[in-house]
Amino acid sequence: MIFKLNIWRQESPETEGYFEKHEVDASEDSSFLEMLDALNESLILKGAKPVAFDFDCREGICGSCNLVINGTPHGKQRATTSCQQYMRDYKNESELWIEPWRATAFPVIKRFDGRPHGF
Repeated sequence: MIFKLNIWRQESPETEGYFEKHEVDASEDSSFLEMLDALNESLILKGAKPVAFDFDCREGICGSCNLVINGTPHGKQRATTSCQQYMRDYKNESELWIEPWRATAFPVIKRFDGRPHGF
């Protein structure tokens, strides 16, 4: 499945953010975060900056994968974290808007120490 992604990019809390367009071919069985991993692999191969996003357990337990997907916190499946959303849930949506969930507990940051955190 081919998706057009509009992904929020922001270098730091002090800079203005913007949406950057990408296209990705994702399996319907991929989780939303696995789809972002695939996008990052293609960006790295092109020499572009990967998309930084927060994640930890990928088991739907910790809640650190908080994204806003098409205007809905965590994504379209209610009471489900972003890491437990699957691309099959978006098969009828060819364009997705992905941005950080803005909350005091989860500030927009960017740090890269071999593992991305924040947006």
